Amino acid sequence: MNRFGLLFLLSIVVVTSHAETELFTNVTTVLTVVKPIETRHAIEININGIGPAVDRMAYKRLRKTIGDAVTNEVIDKFVIYGYAKEGGFSGCVEDRPLLAVEPSKNFEKLVTQLTAIKPNRKTTAYSINRVKTCPALVAEVEKNTTIFVSKSDDSKQCYAASGISLSAMQTQLTDITVYSAVKKSDGLMHIALCGAETGNYNVYEISAVDVEKATKIGFSEWIEKP
Repeated sequence: MNRFGLLFLLSIVVVTSHAETELFTNVTTVLTVVKPIETRHAIEININGIGPAVDRMAYKRLRKTIGDAVTNEVIDKFVIYGYAKEGGFSGCVEDRPLLAVEPSKNFEKLVTQLTAIKPNRKTTAYSINRVKTCPALVAEVEKNTTIFVSKSDDSKQCYAASGISLSAMQTQLTDITVYSAVKKSDGLMHIALCGAETGNYNVYEISAVDVEKATKIGFSEWIEKP
């Protein structure tokens, strides 16, 4: 074999080896993504006006959605924490008690229905936060002298699931008895823009002797706007 023939064979070997290397290098590893099991059986709901009155159509639709869920025995518990000054309310709904770890399919349908409600963001703040259970509050008869403290829930317009739930933030009030909890608007006009702040606060009623504890961890006394 002459010199040119040998060079030709060597070039084939080099090209073939390179191609095989590319083939094995570009092999993609396929990973199986396992969806985490949903174990939260309750939803905290808040709808309130942000200066102007609450969106009446959205409010009416929300009430009907919850009412249908009660009628059809989808939820076992419906708690109202309080009503907003500009219309609306803060509350919590909870799945029927079952042995299953995951909420029922009907409860998941309810979550979808609640998420689909889109109030006018120029007038209304709306949020839904999934929690393990509706937070327990101390009975009215056990109250001492109380005062209200608050902290922004960091919710954003157009994103109903944004913001810190009442129960999640309540865990910050360590060793402090909470008598009631409700979401309230700061009463100021906010620019209507997706991603902008809603001006909603988580407001907790606590014993007056615990105010200092609460302020040390970032809460402020809540002064109701006239």
